[in-house]
Amino acid sequence: MSITIGIASPSAALQNYTAALAEAGKRTGIHVLTKISTQPDEAAGWDALLLPGGGDLDPALLPDDPSLSSYTQRAHPSCTDIDPGLDRKQLALLALFAREKKPVLGICKGMQLINIHFGGGLCQDLPQAARHRRLKSDQLHSSCALPGSVLARLYGERFFVNSAHHQGITFTGPDISVLQHSDDGVPEAILHKSLPVLGLQWHPERLCRSFSRPDAADGSAVLSWFVRLTASRTGKRRH
Repeated sequence: MSITIGIASPSAALQNYTAALAEAGKRTGIHVLTKISTQPDEAAGWDALLLPGGGDLDPALLPDDPSLSSYTQRAHPSCTDIDPGLDRKQLALLALFAREKKPVLGICKGMQLINIHFGGGLCQDLPQAARHRRLKSDQLHSSCALPGSVLARLYGERFFVNSAHHQGITFTGPDISVLQHSDDGVPEAILHKSLPVLGLQWHPERLCRSFSRPDAADGSAVLSWFVRLTASRTGKRRH
């Protein structure tokens, strides 16, 4: 079987993502084609959507709560690489795939976009940011998965993941559940309650292939799960 997973980005320099998806396809016996675009007409033929990591979110997208300074619609001084146009293109693709009930995987910034789209909030600069932001390379930290969740089935209830962010989810949208927390309380994974939409704050594409390491989770496992999910739903839709 062959499936197409689109990556919502204007840049073709996404070799880590495309190579990791190809490896997941080989592990599952499913041929994975990858396309890279932010154009809805091109995305119409995709079977699943991947929202990749990137810069910080446009603060104008955040809930405006005057009682909490982290929700101010002005950018925090630590914010960088804000691209309002890209944020809105990615959110438009997310809305399209959610309407069609096609699988979506959000990674790092992609997870934050999912939460914002479904009514959640975001802290522009976490109090725990020093333990999570990328230094010369990703940092590692322990995490805890919700018992019985897909991540607990893949990795057990406690496992290490990589980290490269300073923003994070403060509260989830009403249809979003947290599946995983870091050891200092930062949400590390979310799942929509009825749609095939998963978000990971960590980077599985940098925990597989030549990036695999014995002290952290195997990123290929969750990517293979996403490939199988996409193939299953695509097969039902085609028949």
